[in-house]
Amino acid sequence: MRLHRFLSIAILSASGAISPLATTQGAFIYASGQLLNENTPGTHDDVRENRIFRIDHSTGNATPASPLFTGSTPPALGGTISGDLLGVRSGRLGKVDIGAGTFSAYGSPLGVTTTAFDILADGRGFVLPFNAESETQQLFSVDLTTISLTSIGGSNSIGNAIDTARGTPLGTAEPFLISLGSVGNVLYGVDLDTYSLISIDPATGAAAVVGAVGAVGNANGGGYTGFAGLTGVDTDADGVFDSLFGAVNFGPTGARLGGIAKFDLTNGGWSLVATNPGLIYFGFGSSPVPEPSSIVGISIGLLVMATKFGRARRRSLLLNRDRGTS
Repeated sequence: MRLHRFLSIAILSASGAISPLATTQGAFIYASGQLLNENTPGTHDDVRENRIFRIDHSTGNATPASPLFTGSTPPALGGTISGDLLGVRSGRLGKVDIGAGTFSAYGSPLGVTTTAFDILADGRGFVLPFNAESETQQLFSVDLTTISLTSIGGSNSIGNAIDTARGTPLGTAEPFLISLGSVGNVLYGVDLDTYSLISIDPATGAAAVVGAVGAVGNANGGGYTGFAGLTGVDTDADGVFDSLFGAVNFGPTGARLGGIAKFDLTNGGWSLVATNPGLIYFGFGSSPVPEPSSIVGISIGLLVMATKFGRARRRSLLLNRDRGTS
């Protein structure tokens, strides 16, 4: 009976009647963050709740997706096409169990300090470590299985892009990007030294300022800070990240804003989608929706299997009938 039911589902899926493999994961951003519950003014009994939050990219509304987190939430997140949420915490790559509110590191330490981590829709992982000694930042690819790092491009690529855009001598800039997000085949980060949006080629490490230097800081009249998280989102469910969203943690008054911003990849600015007062975010991650061609391929395979099973079943019934055992 169970096999019959499974095969029926497979046939309906292939015919388009239902789609059990369809997912809405691409419509959501997952954020590691903290909710401040303020109590009586002047007291010290405020409660800070560390959780994973789920954010609808279209409304910007955030809701708790995990119980209170065991330990600190990872400040960097990235989603895989299979729907897994990976993160980096204390120099370790690991898997986030949203339902349990836990982070499980695996493999060896990355060997770098970073809160900038992203996974492209094609499955490639990248980190952008801090380098306090030289005050430069260089892109690294990270093998998500072996946890091995490979440097990409030059160590001054990001700094040189900033200096070139603002007309200062090369080597002057001290880039400080603490997050990564991707759209298509391009990585993006917000430089917190100049409040500019930076694009990075994942193949060469070549960088450029998007729009004008300071466009992020000047957007919406200025005064907003806390651009701690970035992620691409597959808004049209075609298997590709097509829009860049980020966190805006504090407003001009300094209050916790829990803002969700959609970035303009032509001028480097952003527009506020919504705010969630009391919240601040650390890392953003999202998963692309599996390409329809993959779902169709699986469904066709299931249909073929169902057809073969049906033929075998009919042959068995005919054989039993001829033998008088049906």
